Amino acid sequence: MNNVKKIFSLALSAILLLSCENGDNNSNNLPNEPEEKSCYTGTMHVDQNDDNGTIFTQEGVEVDYEIHDAETLNFVMHDVKFSENMPITLNEMVIEGVSYTKDGDVYTLSGDGIVPYVQGRPFEMYTLTQIVGTITDDAMTLSFLCGEYPVTYEGTR
Repeated sequence: MNNVKKIFSLALSAILLLSCENGDNNSNNLPNEPEEKSCYTGTMHVDQNDDNGTIFTQEGVEVDYEIHDAETLNFVMHDVKFSENMPITLNEMVIEGVSYTKDGDVYTLSGDGIVPYVQGRPFEMYTLTQIVGTITDDAMTLSFLCGEYPVTYEGTR
């Protein structure tokens, strides 16, 4: 399983290097930096899927969201790593087209088969599946599979 983590880290690095060489062609409408009023800060946990049950934890992850239309929203995760072995931190990972329903002040999220964008480029190798979560004025929770890696996030404003 240690080889899987190394391959995961190397794949992320290669994609980031390619995207940096080609400039920032970000096609989404999200802000590049989170705005204080709409930014959630919290903890992300990534199950490393190894025989030891290793969970990588990152504190202080900022996530911002934007309503796209009456049925979907986009969110961006700022300065994230998915493994201790990742040689770099991702400046932004954008997830577009997450379905939501709204009941009062609570947004309930769902999605499957969404390709994230890393540094403005599609990151198909780690397509997000089984996305679920909630957003309120005070808190955001998310869980999804990033490729085969389970990810959870809990943040507050």
